[in-house]
Amino acid sequence: MRSRIFIALVLFLFGVPVLAQAQNWQSIKSPHFRVHYQPPYHAWASAAAMELEVVRQRVLEQQNRALDVVVDAIVIDPFNLPNGFALPSSDSPFMALYVTPPQSDTEIAHSPSWLKLLVLHEYIHLVHLSQPSRHALKQRLRDLSDSYDLASAVLPRWVAEGYATLQESKLTGKGRLHDNYSEALLRAYARQGALLPYHALNDGDGSYRASAMAYLLGARFLAWLEHEYGDATLDAVWTRVNAIEGRNFERAFRGAFGKPAIQLYRRFIAQYTYQAMAVASQSTQAVSQEIMQFDFAARDMQFSPEQRKFLVVESNQAGDAVLSVYNSAPNHQAIAQFEQRQAATLAADPNDIPDKRPDSFAHEKLASLAPVNFSGIYHPQWLDEDTIYFVGRQKVPHGWENALFQWQVEADEVTAVTTSFGIRRFTFVDNSTVIAERVENGFSQLVRLSLHDQHMAPLSSRTLNTVYDYPVVSPDRSHLAYLKTNQAGLWRLYVAELAVLSANHVAIPLPDKAQYVTSPRWNKAGTGLYFVAGLQGALGIYHYDLKREQLAQLSLREYVVEEIAGEFNAQLWFVESTPYGAKLRALPDSDVLKAQQSILKKPHSVVATPFNKTEQQPNLPSSWSTQKYVPTPQDWSLALSVQGTSASTQVVSFAVAGADILKQKSWQLGVSTSLFDDVLQGGYFDYAYRRGDMTLRNQFKLHTLDTAAQSAVIEVQGEQDSWSNTVDLSLAFQWQKWRWQPYVGHHIEKRSYQDTANSYWLGNTVSFHHNQQQFGLNVALDGAKIWGDNVGHEMTLSAAARLWEWPFYLNVTNRYRPSQTLSIGGFETNSVYTGVGAIQQHIADLPFWFDSGNHYLGYEFATSWRKGRPRLYFAQHNLDSERAVKSWGVKWQVALSERILGSAANYAPAGISNMRFDIGIARSSVEQQHIEWRTWLGLWHPW
Repeated sequence: MRSRIFIALVLFLFGVPVLAQAQNWQSIKSPHFRVHYQPPYHAWASAAAMELEVVRQRVLEQQNRALDVVVDAIVIDPFNLPNGFALPSSDSPFMALYVTPPQSDTEIAHSPSWLKLLVLHEYIHLVHLSQPSRHALKQRLRDLSDSYDLASAVLPRWVAEGYATLQESKLTGKGRLHDNYSEALLRAYARQGALLPYHALNDGDGSYRASAMAYLLGARFLAWLEHEYGDATLDAVWTRVNAIEGRNFERAFRGAFGKPAIQLYRRFIAQYTYQAMAVASQSTQAVSQEIMQFDFAARDMQFSPEQRKFLVVESNQAGDAVLSVYNSAPNHQAIAQFEQRQAATLAADPNDIPDKRPDSFAHEKLASLAPVNFSGIYHPQWLDEDTIYFVGRQKVPHGWENALFQWQVEADEVTAVTTSFGIRRFTFVDNSTVIAERVENGFSQLVRLSLHDQHMAPLSSRTLNTVYDYPVVSPDRSHLAYLKTNQAGLWRLYVAELAVLSANHVAIPLPDKAQYVTSPRWNKAGTGLYFVAGLQGALGIYHYDLKREQLAQLSLREYVVEEIAGEFNAQLWFVESTPYGAKLRALPDSDVLKAQQSILKKPHSVVATPFNKTEQQPNLPSSWSTQKYVPTPQDWSLALSVQGTSASTQVVSFAVAGADILKQKSWQLGVSTSLFDDVLQGGYFDYAYRRGDMTLRNQFKLHTLDTAAQSAVIEVQGEQDSWSNTVDLSLAFQWQKWRWQPYVGHHIEKRSYQDTANSYWLGNTVSFHHNQQQFGLNVALDGAKIWGDNVGHEMTLSAAARLWEWPFYLNVTNRYRPSQTLSIGGFETNSVYTGVGAIQQHIADLPFWFDSGNHYLGYEFATSWRKGRPRLYFAQHNLDSERAVKSWGVKWQVALSERILGSAANYAPAGISNMRFDIGIARSSVEQQHIEWRTWLGLWHPW
């Protein structure tokens, strides 16, 4: 009785404040959608709900396809980045919409608005992939099993993404099919013979920009198929995929087109390459000089104030980013070493032919910075010759958010300047003030930020369809240039006097029909602006003279210009994309070049209205409802698990699992039985209630275990019946690199050989992480004190370290029961309780109840060649300091749902959100006797 009073008191003291502070989700219910969001995203979610209904009607009219079930959508911003995803279940289709809009220099920036493009793209995914099968039995199986349902809906990545990209472009007239940047990139690759082969179209081949080709090349290939064979022929593929006769994509495609997809793809590549070469032959090449070839990707280049150095953010194939500082002057030492090597070669062999001189030599690297306890490095800016400010993403309770950091280069010290403000590109007004673009709750606006006290003042309005980018202050600090989307979603360049931003702003003229405008950069004199603009599938560098009101074209077609770095030594430096990585190039003297290039006749600069003052608040139809989120309806699914070890038995479990879309309420009810013997029969019911960082859980377990029937012979034999019920509550608190998760619980257990045992506990998990790209350390210490009939304590230390790509793992477990008996052996399964206060320590390579005692101490060391891969491990298990079991081998434990779905697993249907795969082989020995090889395998749904 006292234990239950204690638990109730702790639940009250801990639970009530957490419930009061929990995230308050809301839901908008329209005729065909449920949109779930948190209050700060109300305006964005309302507009998304209205756009979803519009998109549904447009797609229905275009394709005569719609979804017959209500579609769930959640509005979130977990990474302060533009993204989204869709899970194409035939009975529970779902999409996630990330509210942060893209910036001007991305391939998804050409859109009517980010919200409209995203909603359309993700809905097309669902309509395309969630169509039910016309095979009645197959569809019934899909309705029963979420895992089978999603597996049946999967098409090759290039097909799914390419088709959604195609439709986003057809239905909006914008999108990546009509984007000048995307077209310029593909044409440049085509001219180099670097377009991906068919087998690499899904996931790329590791080359530069290859991961984007599923969207860009996939959409153009499908558009080419429609042009060559008609829309109906391509549409027939999707009809054939869901036919009564079972067909995968390749069979469905070949039957519709009469030829395999790989054959037609090769024809498409040949035609596209021919057209790209023909366009290139008509253009005049601008004279340029290669300055430096980067190893892979490079962005955000900028000269230091005195131009003695330049910074650039480099990244490798794995996406690891490093902020590098280079000497601006040529690398005379590298040039001299090259010439010395060639001279030495000829001296040793006068008849030899020396190496051809490279087009460029890498500049001397002066310093570099990798992220440490933050993610990514974005938009760095020099404050002075030794101080760089940049944006990095910090961990916050709901995900990640942009914050401002300072790097003292000489001292190599990094400090956080701001908390998580969600800022992106910024520019210095003076040494203590910046103007930045900030994204909050899906709204973009310009703000003035004080670096001393972090005071932030808005400079512009906030509207859903307006995005700002690239604020740049002129060299004399008198004017501000910035990019902004207009009502049609097109980017335009503006200039305003910095002292009176409330006055009229000048819209810089662009070439006729220009699209894709980015990377404005002031000239040294502050009298004009360079910028990149797209025209007719090509990118060019332009300069606008503010005094003369003249627009000059400096280059066109020949380069995929990513950004303009600025003027240096009578040259204009810029970063170019090539199939082999980023290059730094330079155009000759800008003034001379402007005189040589055509002056584009344009009207005078347009005087634009200053920032709008109205924030959009969409009005929903009166028939729609907006209410507090309720965890219904509950999606449910059959969940089949199969587990087995050579040491004990093989078990199959049949369960029904259910959850709402946010997993506030989730449950699993199932039964387990051994397949080929009578070792284990059991049942279980698990229920969890989650609100924010609070989890309240109840577990009921029931099993009969006959240890004598196991594969391995053990000393302790006999049949044991057991049931248990556990209630526990856990909280979570985050502070910088630390996380605390206190928990309390109550456990009641009945075993066949003793009376009912009550126990309750109080525990805490403390974790620490320190991560940078070459090194990482994560440590978690879990400790619990147990009172009652099962008095004792438990402690677990888990540590993971990483040196470059080489991971190391250490786990130490200490469990003590002065008056009860602990057993070791057996594998984890849902019908046997494994949590705090359990009497079993599960070890997969040993049989159930292999041995028993009061004090268990075990440790395990493991390593692998990369995180997430199979581990080579050594483990030792001690009981009462007398007996020892040693084992070594290879094992692989994979959170399968997270591996396949990524962050989407948090919202996946119940039958696929918690799948796990275990496999291993080990050689076990007991005091150097009874040495035996053991294996285990499991595909199951743990809790």
